[in-house]
Amino acid sequence: MDDSKEPIHNGEPETGEAEALQEGVNVYHLSQYSLSLYIALAWQMLGYAPDPVSKQIRVDLLQAKIAIDCADYLAGQLRSHLEESIYQEYTRQIRDLKINYLDKQKLTWGENKGD
Repeated sequence: MDDSKEPIHNGEPETGEAEALQEGVNVYHLSQYSLSLYIALAWQMLGYAPDPVSKQIRVDLLQAKIAIDCADYLAGQLRSHLEESIYQEYTRQIRDLKINYLDKQKLTWGENKGD
């Protein structure tokens, strides 16, 4: 297993990256893409972003928790392969998701308690 640190960047390929992209996708790029998808889905499942297909807002805390946990795990696995600034941004987004998840969970618990 090759444990070399391969930095991953957002946006357009920088000098030298275009050649690397011609070699094909690797597990680090795929994992970073998946991480972004899990983060986006978590916001949707928390009800803060509409579903891109149906345009509907819905709240599903179980799916949100799974998406947040998956994002957290992937970020940890990618840490040594990401630039520090990118890793910190993912960490901030995951922290914000966790805080918002707890807030939604408290609201749901409070609504159920009032019934």
